[in-house]
Amino acid sequence: MHYFLFPLLLLVNKVSSGYINRHTYNFTLAYADNSTSVLLVNSQFPGPTIRVNVNDIVIVHIHNALHTMEEVTIHFHGMLQRQTPQMDGVGFVSQMPIPRGQTFTHVFQAYPAGTHIYHSHAGLQAVTTFGALIVDDPERPWEIPEAPSGPIAFSDEWKGVDRLIQEQGLIGSPFKWEGEPSHLLINGQKSFVLTLDPGRTYLLRLLGATSLSTVVFGIAQHPMTVVEVDGKLVVPKRNMTSIEIASGQRYAVMIETKNEYTGVYAMQASIRWRLAAANSSCIGILRYGLQSAIPANISSLALPSLSNETELLLFSFSQRYQSLLPDEKMPPGDQGRPDMEIILVATQEYTADGKGIRWLSNNATFDMHRLQNLSTPLLMDLYHGNEENLPNDVIYTLGSNQLVDIVIQNTVALNGVCESHPMHMHGHKFWIHSYGTDLYDPARNILPDRRDPGLRDSLMVYASSYAYYMPNRSVSNHGKPCGWTKLRMISNNPGLWMFHCHIGAHSFMGMNVLLKEDIEHLSMTYLQQN
Repeated sequence: MHYFLFPLLLLVNKVSSGYINRHTYNFTLAYADNSTSVLLVNSQFPGPTIRVNVNDIVIVHIHNALHTMEEVTIHFHGMLQRQTPQMDGVGFVSQMPIPRGQTFTHVFQAYPAGTHIYHSHAGLQAVTTFGALIVDDPERPWEIPEAPSGPIAFSDEWKGVDRLIQEQGLIGSPFKWEGEPSHLLINGQKSFVLTLDPGRTYLLRLLGATSLSTVVFGIAQHPMTVVEVDGKLVVPKRNMTSIEIASGQRYAVMIETKNEYTGVYAMQASIRWRLAAANSSCIGILRYGLQSAIPANISSLALPSLSNETELLLFSFSQRYQSLLPDEKMPPGDQGRPDMEIILVATQEYTADGKGIRWLSNNATFDMHRLQNLSTPLLMDLYHGNEENLPNDVIYTLGSNQLVDIVIQNTVALNGVCESHPMHMHGHKFWIHSYGTDLYDPARNILPDRRDPGLRDSLMVYASSYAYYMPNRSVSNHGKPCGWTKLRMISNNPGLWMFHCHIGAHSFMGMNVLLKEDIEHLSMTYLQQN
């Protein structure tokens, strides 16, 4: 079976006109003042926003200005990097990490349109090294204004914890966990204020820039209409009092402000799927114009109603987002079956000495330390026909234009708790084919459980049993199945693509695989900068 998803007409029309916009950004990565581990882009937190039109050429000069030996990379999360897989920003895979004092230039086409982010792809740097990447489509402009403050990014912070010590503990022997985030932030602030005019409809762009936390967000007395998910248009989902935003996920929502001259309302972001630290929620303010006075004690404001884990699970299983555009519908397969099915069993195990901990997929762990002795990135090796350095135990080979199903089977961790995992795929959009509890059965779980699921690049693998809030947790349950998610994709973008848990700690501890896709047709185009 052969499937073709990408609409090329817009690209052809623009290119044939001979008019291509180019946008240049200069990013300097350096430590914040009085810090040797908080890494910022251009001394900003969040980093500066990249905003371009679809199919424009984006040029980003990344300069490593750190005064230590720490290396950096930047991944443009949501960009498909068609014919430019070498610009994907994954150290040792698509490029070598950028050493101190050096500059790497990314040149790529802005595609697809939508709400995206960029972030570091080295260690846990992305806790503070991130920013918004907005790609507008002039042929489908939003007819309502966006919030004047720009995109709204949710992140987590570990107060008083050194990131480098955090990293050492995660892969050390013995393993050391530095704990849950002390609190969430909205646009880098504990008390973010969003100022809008009354009596209008606005578009808000919501970015899941957390390193660990899955966030649920709402605005008191202001239900949201979800219109875009991970950069793709969806059938509007109305009257959402709260939205789940996992690490790496993005949403565009519409809200209507009331016909009141003044108004002050609480916004709240809280953690779900983990045992959150006390007082870790972030309370922000929506106010109507500068004329609305914010009370000295915001605890007097009514908080929004936020969904709990049971409600979030029910929504994802039975009410999730659907594709809006006809050419983005999920292919049915041959009597429901794909050309290829991959089952990834995610487990947590001790290292050989019994003291360290790693995350594994099908009994193989893949942290970047395995590749530290490379002198050229794996993608470049593949391009030249050299496969001797490939970590074959974590590589899955896809053919040209195959319909591929990937199942992520969740299992209980060493501490007896089943964790939820936000999984992100580079170089692709996919459909969430189905969810399930306990153990996946390939003979039974053939047909999708929802019609026309929306295209995404990030999904949740939920803890359907043995979650932190459930009473039946026990270390004796280690390794038991506790839920699964199946995605469906088309292998139409040759390259070597990372598929990984977007929780920074889990990826750092090895919860990554590589998709070696249609290498026969691999090309690496170097677009002109001027």
